[in-house]
This record gives sequence, C-alpha cells and structure tokens, in this order.
Amino acid sequence: MITKSDFIDWKTHPVTKEVFSSITERIYLLQEELGGSAGQDAYEDAKRVGAIRQCRDILDMSIDDLEVVV
Repeated sequence: MITKSDFIDWKTHPVTKEVFSSITERIYLLQEELGGSAGQDAYEDAKRVGAIRQCRDILDMSIDDLEVVV
C-alpha cells in the first residue's frame, strides 16, 4: 500500500517530473497530428483522442485515485 507521503514523494521526484514532461510533450504532438489530419480517418482520430485522454488521466492522477494507507 502507498502512503500519502509516498505518493507526494513520487509525484515530486525528478524522474517522475521528467516522465510527466515527456507525457505532456506527447499530448502536444498528438494534438498537432489530430489538428492536421482530423476528419480524414475517423479511426485514427479516435485513436489519437483516446491516447490524449489516457495521457491526461496519468497526469491528473491524485492520491484519491489510489488505495492508500493514511
């Protein structure tokens, strides 16, 4: 089980910050791709939208999303 303190330590760790920065860049690239090709292939549009949503879910993760020990 993860404690609240563990989660905060993980979220503020330099490695986590670098990973989150890469995820943020991935969102930007996916949005650019989507903006340049939207409407050409509905399946590809849906895949990009889903990937963006998944990335945002990771970035928006909070302690409340996990089972923790207080």
